Amino acid sequence: MPKRVDHDERRREIAEALFRIAATRSLQAVTLRAVAAEAGISMFQVQYYFPTKEQMLHYAWQRITELSGERTGRGIAEAFRTGDERAVIRACLLGVLPTDERTRMLCAVQIAYFAVDVTRGGQAPDQQAMFPHLVRLLADQLEQAQQRGGVPAHFDTRLEADALATMTAGLLSAMLVEAYDTEQATRIIDYRLGHLFAG
Repeated sequence: MPKRVDHDERRREIAEALFRIAATRSLQAVTLRAVAAEAGISMFQVQYYFPTKEQMLHYAWQRITELSGERTGRGIAEAFRTGDERAVIRACLLGVLPTDERTRMLCAVQIAYFAVDVTRGGQAPDQQAMFPHLVRLLADQLEQAQQRGGVPAHFDTRLEADALATMTAGLLSAMLVEAYDTEQATRIIDYRLGHLFAG
């Protein structure tokens, strides 16, 4: 009896092969043939699921977004249960940083997509939604904290949210090149939050 194929699982396996190539050799090195070789399957099998490279890249971006959401979502959900805006913001910022080999690879792939987005003038899929979403979440939490007296009234919560998101993006890149480790990055985030919530 022929073995039943889990098509969703096979797509995820192909995406994982693409991630490994993108993280170590850049997104430009990704081809249908290279991904097939990395996944240990035939190019025909890759083309069965993704007839073109662009379709494969689009699915892989959706998958990395899904994985990132799962990773950060757990910590943010726990922080929300505390009712503490500072804890929610901290969870948001720490959640996007690479803390082990798996998250280092995922972050490296995200950076690879961003690099392509820059060189192609914003043509990579759905990336523009990520950064503003984080900023909105941070701004909402800062505004709530400000209304409760936890953040000084003269602070511009939107600009502070932009600054936090930009700082964390910089930390992510610095951690990938081992300029900072997790402990150092955490201290920097806590230091900044300490100033924000000094009120």
